Amino acid sequence: MRGPESPLLHFLMNLTNPAEAITQFLSENLDSPNHFLVKVTVGVGKVREGKVLVLIDSDLGITIEECAIYSRKLGQFLEEKDLFEQAYTLEVASPGLDFPISSDRQFAKNVGRKLSIERKEGAPVEGKVLSFKDKNLELEVEVKQKGKKTKSEVVQIPTENIVKAKVIVSFK
Repeated sequence: MRGPESPLLHFLMNLTNPAEAITQFLSENLDSPNHFLVKVTVGVGKVREGKVLVLIDSDLGITIEECAIYSRKLGQFLEEKDLFEQAYTLEVASPGLDFPISSDRQFAKNVGRKLSIERKEGAPVEGKVLSFKDKNLELEVEVKQKGKKTKSEVVQIPTENIVKAKVIVSFK
């Protein structure tokens, strides 16, 4: 249902947290099933005060034009709902390779790439993602053996054991 009786509109009008309102709005207004919201940050503190950062990704990659479309939609929404008392800067972008991987869809998207992973338990590892299934990352890592060359070994890492994961960019 749309219009003044819409449950979504009623929900959004009663939110006091702008990040929650933005998240809810975008979850209902992404143009493609391939697109997904990665992160919404509403800046606080002197350095980031007034900055709204929205990171959107896609299973197939997201274009600058698609980010611009979302920026216009979100900007219009923010102006209509008057969620901020002071001036703000809105930035809608893709997370980029230097941004940590934080969702299952991002892990699935990066199958075939090399990742650097910090774990809750165990030493940090680097390796090529072979598969991602059932919240479990299968990684091919190089293991050094005493007096011998390195050999490849496959390790399973549950996502709940991952503190931070980033794509390793190779310039070979």
